[in-house]
Amino acid sequence: MSRIFLKDKDIEGFLEETFDIPDDSNSEDDLESEGEPELNLETLQNLLEDDSQSQENQNMPDTSSNVSIESFHNSQRDESEAEISILEELEEDSDESEPEEDGNWCKSLWISRPEPEEFDRVKTVPVYLLNSRARPLAHFEKFFNENVYDLIVAQTNLYAEQKKLLHWEPVTKPEIKAFLGILIIMGYIILPHIDLYWSRDPGFRIDEVANVMPIKRFKKILQALHLNDNSLEPKKGTPGHDKLYKLRPLITMLNNSFLENAKNSSSQSIDESMVKFKGRSSLKQYMPLKPIKRGYKVWCRNDSQTGYLYEFEIYTGKTAEGVEKGLGADVVKRLTSKLMQEEFIKHVAFDNYFSDTSLLQYLHENGLFCTATVRRNRVELPAIIKEKKKLKLQKGQFKWRTNKDVAFLVWQDTKEVLVLSTAFHPKIGTTAVSRTQKDSTTLSVKCPRAIKEYTQRMGGVDRFDRMKASYSVGRRSKRWWLRIFYFLLDAAITNAFVLYSVSISSRARKQVTNLEFRVALARGLIGAHSRKRRRFLPNYVTKKTRVLGSENYQKAINKMAPEIRFQNDGLHMPLAIDSYKGCKYCSTKEHDKRSKIICEKCTVPLCIVPCFRQYHVNN
Repeated sequence: MSRIFLKDKDIEGFLEETFDIPDDSNSEDDLESEGEPELNLETLQNLLEDDSQSQENQNMPDTSSNVSIESFHNSQRDESEAEISILEELEEDSDESEPEEDGNWCKSLWISRPEPEEFDRVKTVPVYLLNSRARPLAHFEKFFNENVYDLIVAQTNLYAEQKKLLHWEPVTKPEIKAFLGILIIMGYIILPHIDLYWSRDPGFRIDEVANVMPIKRFKKILQALHLNDNSLEPKKGTPGHDKLYKLRPLITMLNNSFLENAKNSSSQSIDESMVKFKGRSSLKQYMPLKPIKRGYKVWCRNDSQTGYLYEFEIYTGKTAEGVEKGLGADVVKRLTSKLMQEEFIKHVAFDNYFSDTSLLQYLHENGLFCTATVRRNRVELPAIIKEKKKLKLQKGQFKWRTNKDVAFLVWQDTKEVLVLSTAFHPKIGTTAVSRTQKDSTTLSVKCPRAIKEYTQRMGGVDRFDRMKASYSVGRRSKRWWLRIFYFLLDAAITNAFVLYSVSISSRARKQVTNLEFRVALARGLIGAHSRKRRRFLPNYVTKKTRVLGSENYQKAINKMAPEIRFQNDGLHMPLAIDSYKGCKYCSTKEHDKRSKIICEKCTVPLCIVPCFRQYHVNN
């Protein structure tokens, strides 16, 4: 076969004849749906000339009758392999009615971008590996370390002294650990009222709580719990005033420990997490479209795969009068400042609250690849999307433009999806996704890679929220900051669970569930601590209540649930004890009657005759 040598004036005709490329007047519209990849005329001309020279130098056989892009891979593999792989995915999409250039936006390609696998190369792993037999408590105390315990003990005792709380005994470090363990138990065993954990009714009583400390002591610690000295708090309107002053030491400690105890992963996401609170607070936000509509807003940076929380920031409201501009971009810049210092390839995903073109360009220039949805009314978007009317795209079709290192993509799903990315070109690697129709049939829809990658990498904060909310320690409280304290405790537990799971999976050990981890952690915190005074009391609810119909106001008996008192008469047997106790049936203040006999089942003292029988007969 004869070799073909083309002159510059013949190259355009040759391409039209060989590849059937139409001229501009006959081109299709720029809907990216189906068809052959786009071939840029000037680029392809240069590649063909380089290919012919490479074939001459290597004495390769004539390929003029079957010109293919595979020959470009062979001849340009060292210098332009990435560019040729991009060309394989392109399709002719110019439109006479829509110009190729749209202000600063145009249709151009990126030559060098990492493969998606590069963004998953670095995983979340502990910085300091513990012994293979380390229990959940050891992982939790990476975050709630001795400094945190010392802070809580010192500030709680200081506040109780300042307020001169009645019947206060200074709290100790083992007691604070036991207090936190009780909070964790209350998170996975939920009862309607806090008093019921100490109830003597077997339907409510939780021995792992009631045997640790009396309810009065628990409530007293909860009343005095503090994290900062109130007497040193700057007044509102003065320099140094901090709306989170009461929590600032613990917030700083946990943020530092979260960063220090886990290596940054290469795929992360930034989103907001809500802390439920309906009381009065200037920090409270109202977001009607969120599952938690009222509460505190927390900006979070999490690992996309495990949900590990690296860094967080609690939103305290506007800092100046008027509209707060650029809040989302400022949040992303602050949360990614430490991530920028890492030297490996990394990707961050966030939603349309934060994103705009200038932010993505700034992050790319500082070594961060990003993908984010974007709102239609953002400035600096292409003119094709700024029109008030929606684009008439069929499901699976999309349009795209690029501006420097930022690509814009609008894809038609059930609704329009607008995406900005510096990591994935909209023309590269389209895939198919399934959509269920109204008639229950499944439809395969073409989807750009940028959309698929965003969906896979955006769920880090949501994954963290799900793990945190499963057995949250949070309880209702009138003190505004206590809800945030519960959030911080839950965040530390969740991060400890993630690191624990990563550690045991790397050692091929059996995985534990979030519930199993919290149960073991609560028991580890409580340990052998017990302040409960041992005294004679029945095993069930014993509230002294006035006897209805009694003329004697002082007369009271221990109220026993009738379902227990009158059930299985044969099990109620008399049992001798060492000391005398007041009969719970006939003893009064005026006529004190005592007995050394108790009911073995009810564990209440009774006169053997006639009180024992009459007490167990339901009249």
